Amino acid sequence: MVGIGVEIAQLRWFVKVAEGHTVTAAAEALHVSQPALSRGLARLEQEFGAPLFDRVGRVLRLNTNGATLLDAARKALTALDGAARTIGAAADPTTGTVRLAFLNTLGTEFVPALLSGFRSRYPDVEFVLRQGGTSRNERELLDGELDMVLAAGPPDRDDIEWHALVDEPLALVVPAGHRLAKRRSVRLEEVRDEPFVTFSHGFGLRPITERLCAEAGFSPTIAFEGEDPNTLRGLVGAGSGVGLLAPAPAPLPYIVEIPVSQPRCARTIGVAWCPDHYRPAVVETFRQYLISESRPPRSWSRF
Repeated sequence: MVGIGVEIAQLRWFVKVAEGHTVTAAAEALHVSQPALSRGLARLEQEFGAPLFDRVGRVLRLNTNGATLLDAARKALTALDGAARTIGAAADPTTGTVRLAFLNTLGTEFVPALLSGFRSRYPDVEFVLRQGGTSRNERELLDGELDMVLAAGPPDRDDIEWHALVDEPLALVVPAGHRLAKRRSVRLEEVRDEPFVTFSHGFGLRPITERLCAEAGFSPTIAFEGEDPNTLRGLVGAGSGVGLLAPAPAPLPYIVEIPVSQPRCARTIGVAWCPDHYRPAVVETFRQYLISESRPPRSWSRF
């Protein structure tokens, strides 16, 4: 069995000689002394417990043992060199890949604006993007599948850090012909007897909706629960119920979004990450960009 004494330098020296270079030529190419290279090859043979070359006078010729090692050494050095390049790239704050997940409601305006602005500064950065609910995003963050998450928070965990970015308003969404559709604002208690169209459990807006309704003095009757905000708006427009949702990017003809005066209806969006997980330098660059450059989309100003 081979021990742990084989060094990377010895493998490089071996490959250079095995590919036909003389010891003298190999030593010059590798910028080492000829005695040092000879000692390194001798230690390599000692480590493997078998000769790797046949010595014909002063010439070294690869034998069958050496041929077996040559293939493995080339593969090992290729893998090690690739790893070194990857690790080196991870230290560059201006290039690399950021793995980001965000809430469904942020995918229309907020996230695209941030990515566009960041890419204008750092065009060599790539993103792996995922969209989903709070529970799934948080689980994948903890499992190391993501570098960071844009989420409503802060999370109730000690192993996730979170930094507030912007406040996202929530509006009461009603059908266009609803009795409250022409109002400039409403109190949430005014729809206590109406069915609600809301997000499923596992999405951050579900417990927020239930909490705000409780503050208004009632528990909502859920007519439909789903995962896509556009589907929820469509069902509200079809008369399936009312909803408490983030603003649509633009007014829609089949629904009306009304500001809620009581209680205050909003949620704080922030960036979450695991402080104990390794993060490439570019991930930290993007996190700092989020903290300094996040702005509410223009559509939120309607509320």
